[in-house]
Amino acid sequence: MSQEKIDNIVIESLKEIMGEDFNILITTYRDDTGKLIQSLSELHKQNNIEVFTRNAHSIKSSSANVGAMQVSSLAAELEVQGKTGDISNSLEKINHLSLEFDMACKELATL
Repeated sequence: MSQEKIDNIVIESLKEIMGEDFNILITTYRDDTGKLIQSLSELHKQNNIEVFTRNAHSIKSSSANVGAMQVSSLAAELEVQGKTGDISNSLEKINHLSLEFDMACKELATL
């Protein structure tokens, strides 16, 4: 499988640092970040800008930490939307984020 969704340099560094705990890190990322991504749609419906922005920031950071750079980039765009105070047109980007996250997780599962 192509490693295009995940930055291999980040992964190799994490494996070196984390050792046997690397798989726990990936599982935690998948579970916790997945929940945050799912929450974005509901927060969008509620127009809860504060929590939406905070969750987008968390997704951005955790994704960058595991080398899921496209996921991180999309989350950063959503975070900026939240900081502007207008998340009304963010649903399409949330859906794209969710798709990229799923592809990144599939790739992480093969590492």
